Amino acid sequence: MSRRSAVAGYILRSRLLRGVFVCLVVSGIGISITSPQMTLFLVRDVQLSDTAAGLFYLTNLAAPIAGYAVGSLSDRTGARLKVFRISALAGFLGWVLMAFVTQTWMPFAINILLLSIAGAGAAQLQAAVRDELDRQPTPLDNSVVAVMRMAMAVGWIVGPVLGAVLGALIGLRPLLIVTGVSLLLSLVPLIGVRAAPYSRVTTAPVLARRSGGRRESRASGGRSLVPLLLFTGIYVLIMCGETVKLAYLPLYLDGQLHADAAVRGAIIGFQPLVEIALMPLAAAAADRWGVAPVLLAGGIMAVAAHVSYASAELVVPHLVPLIVGQVLMAGVIATFGVLGITVAQRLQPERVGMASSVFLSAFAINAAVGGLVGSIGTAWLGLPHLFWISATIAAAGVVSLVVLNAVAPLDPSRRSGRAARAAEPVAAPVCAPTGDA
Repeated sequence: MSRRSAVAGYILRSRLLRGVFVCLVVSGIGISITSPQMTLFLVRDVQLSDTAAGLFYLTNLAAPIAGYAVGSLSDRTGARLKVFRISALAGFLGWVLMAFVTQTWMPFAINILLLSIAGAGAAQLQAAVRDELDRQPTPLDNSVVAVMRMAMAVGWIVGPVLGAVLGALIGLRPLLIVTGVSLLLSLVPLIGVRAAPYSRVTTAPVLARRSGGRRESRASGGRSLVPLLLFTGIYVLIMCGETVKLAYLPLYLDGQLHADAAVRGAIIGFQPLVEIALMPLAAAAADRWGVAPVLLAGGIMAVAAHVSYASAELVVPHLVPLIVGQVLMAGVIATFGVLGITVAQRLQPERVGMASSVFLSAFAINAAVGGLVGSIGTAWLGLPHLFWISATIAAAGVVSLVVLNAVAPLDPSRRSGRAARAAEPVAAPVCAPTGDA
């Protein structure tokens, strides 16, 4: 049986994995319908200034806080799908309320209070996938995660095109309602699906200390959050340039290279297609050589991609380095998009719900940091030279990744001997299902 057939068979045999795959496609389409139109909505319909519309994305900095709270709730209760369903309802309410805002402060409050919770809850689908992979182990777990990530990519291929058409036909406010409804529809594939929690018990040494004449013990389940937070920060460093590119590469193509709309759309739009092609390759490479080398290659590709964008004026025809940059960025997203969530969950194996939410909150942080970098870079260096800033930031991320891997190895399964046996958690399944329906 081929690798692809084995992965497909594993997913098709699991009702949970089948449901999550369809759910991610539907929710990906719904969110990507609106995301490219959001700034236009804030300026045109809410009457925010261009500067205030940019500040809206700073509210995404609430995402890590919401991620920690929602993920911790998921870990305590074990009810991954229930937490996701509640968060999807919060997202539905948030997008519907956004469609009816009349005051300039309302979008900021809605994004902080409701949409940040919706994003954190959606990460629990990834935690549920990890639970399923631990209950029924497979040597192809990286490939299974890659297929789930491809589901999100499919949504982002279809959504922006559909959003542009619907926005022109029905207007931007109704478009936000469509996004809210899509979040409700994403619940349909998971109707009746039950997911029993997976208990992870560590065998790491017990720490003892004296307190008031008695000895107290603390299991290593309370391991430090620092490696997870550092890894999430490294991901932001490597990926924030993608936000800069999405905002300013079209402006460069239009204003300085005078590329027509079809060429601009082709250069921007073919990247997700390359991502889908590269994701299975990234998973296969990780299975063969380990996660850390593949992530390091992805970080180096990020640096090279931004160097390509920044060097466009030096190469004739100018479009060639832009196309090369898009292919390289597709490689970055393929590697970190598939393997990043796995690393985050390994760094907190007893709290995969919290780890998933905190790591995936980096997507929201990227928007805030990338917007700030883009604003400063265009004023300071102009186009396309602002991409040198993105390249420098990504290089800092690569160096940080090497240091983190030396201190807290991202591939614990590849450590040999006694160190590996002492560091790796031993998982024991909980056979009795819960009421997570």
